[in-house]
Amino acid sequence: MVTFRFYVVSTVAFFLALAVGVLVGSVLDGRIADGLQDRLDGVEASLDETVAAMDAKNVQIDEFERYIEASAPFAVQGELEGTSSLVVAETGVDDAGVQDLVRRLRESGSLIEGIVWLEPRWDLAEAEDLATAARSVGSDSSDPAEVRAAVWQQLLETSAPGAATTTTTAPPTTVGPDGSTTVAPSTTTTTERPAAALRFDGSLLQELADAGLVRLQTIDAELPADGGELVLVGVTGTASSLARPGAAVIELVRTAADAGVPSVLAEVTAPPSDDQPSERGVLVAGALDEGSVKFSTVDDLELIAGRVATVLALSALREGTVGRFGYGPDVDGVLPAWQGP
Repeated sequence: MVTFRFYVVSTVAFFLALAVGVLVGSVLDGRIADGLQDRLDGVEASLDETVAAMDAKNVQIDEFERYIEASAPFAVQGELEGTSSLVVAETGVDDAGVQDLVRRLRESGSLIEGIVWLEPRWDLAEAEDLATAARSVGSDSSDPAEVRAAVWQQLLETSAPGAATTTTTAPPTTVGPDGSTTVAPSTTTTTERPAAALRFDGSLLQELADAGLVRLQTIDAELPADGGELVLVGVTGTASSLARPGAAVIELVRTAADAGVPSVLAEVTAPPSDDQPSERGVLVAGALDEGSVKFSTVDDLELIAGRVATVLALSALREGTVGRFGYGPDVDGVLPAWQGP
């Protein structure tokens, strides 16, 4: 039988249970909150330490970069004395590194007026472009590859030392007191005409530029009349705007190397993007896969290390040493090995 007392006892029990629940819940909630706060404090402290470590590393990286920039001229100084440089790059690759390469070549003692940029029309696919290039070198070939080879061959020849000239000096005759004569031996002097400094104005290059096949970028320089041994750098990269990135520059470097010109094939590795991962030295590796080569390669021209490596590689090539340099696969090292004084 349900009585009024039952209702009173039930009501009291309900509120007592509620009170006990609130009390227990508040205690547990406080402990949970305290635990979460401790964890949050720990995460914040760890994050602060990570940020501080990253800041310290960034400062260290900045110091390293400043050191590398400041030491680069000392690394290349005098390495290419007595040379003239030709830098040919494919339009589209990042030009900052290519322009800095000109600076490093000058610091090494080489003469260079600027950069020859190959335009997309350099493939000579159009009949008009092919005819223009062929006419500039007096070729009657209808093969674009043969015409391009003739252009490079003529350009390399005009920058090479001239033929040697031999001068014979007649011997002097001496008459003695007794009337006798003495004839000294004749002397022969052989003089080789120095190479002409490679200039853009009024040259084959200027004719090609006027036709829109190449673009000449002059970088402040006053070249003397005479140059020196020609050295060459061909620059490519996957960002090239030519139809076949790398093909034109590799063609040039092979031609020059076969002609005995110290030559380096350098690649500007583009930074990775969301839809295009970056793989270092793709075009350089392709050139090496084609068989034995007489030129050296650099796969990191976008870095100052790559520009210094290019200069040192040219210097090593003058001594007959071919190498692969950079940070990609199958390289000999970041730089050529130090040979000592």
